[in-house]
Amino acid sequence: MGYLSVPKIYLVSKPSVDWTQIADMLADEELPPVPDSIRSGDDEYSAVVEIAARLCYMSFGRGRRDIVDFIDNLLSKGDGSVFEHVNYGFVFTGVSRSLTHELVRHRAGFAYSQRSQRFVDESASPFVLPPALSDDKKGNEDTQKILKSALETSASAYAELVEALENNMPEEIFSHPRDRRKAIRQAARAVLPNATETKIFVTGNVRSWRHFIEMRGAIYADWEIRKLALMVLDVLEREAPLLFGDFTVEDLPDGTQIATPKYSKV
Repeated sequence: MGYLSVPKIYLVSKPSVDWTQIADMLADEELPPVPDSIRSGDDEYSAVVEIAARLCYMSFGRGRRDIVDFIDNLLSKGDGSVFEHVNYGFVFTGVSRSLTHELVRHRAGFAYSQRSQRFVDESASPFVLPPALSDDKKGNEDTQKILKSALETSASAYAELVEALENNMPEEIFSHPRDRRKAIRQAARAVLPNATETKIFVTGNVRSWRHFIEMRGAIYADWEIRKLALMVLDVLEREAPLLFGDFTVEDLPDGTQIATPKYSKV
């Protein structure tokens, strides 16, 4: 058992663009070829958004505004549906169950796969210290002592429950040993706290990620998930600056940060 305070994030999937297929589609429809302006941005994934938007009006002719102005115009008008064609997938580790309870409330445009407490033994799982009680906050010695004592008690109770159930739960009522192990763990997990560390794979489209960052990067959001939202923004802003570059990050007196978009609720 250990203690964590900083999450880790991994960008494990992102969109790809097949320019040959796009060119074939335009040719088959007797439309002008892909304008050079669409390829002129810092991230080609914005081109997916522009192509989707131009398809709505069949406006593939040259002489249009460049991709930077085009994307900015979509954001400013709130034409959010075309941003749903671009998806990014992250794996988050070192986050608490408390955080993921809030994270999975973002349903539209997201898919989730989370470490299971029924199939995975949690005996050696670490705990995530809330940011307000982290080691870098002065005066936390007494409060950390209280918290760690409670967490260690729950860890001991989990191990004792697993052992007791291993000894007492009948084997003959299960068709496979795997089902018995699952039943034992799903019963014992009742004593695990929200601070238990978990891992989760999250895939979302650009519109959904923007909404997540706007909501969870705001000042009223919980400190742990706000830190995660800022970390996601940092990655996506570098990956797709035209799609996420309108966010402004502000340092607060308490040492935390918030993120505010120029274009809200796209």
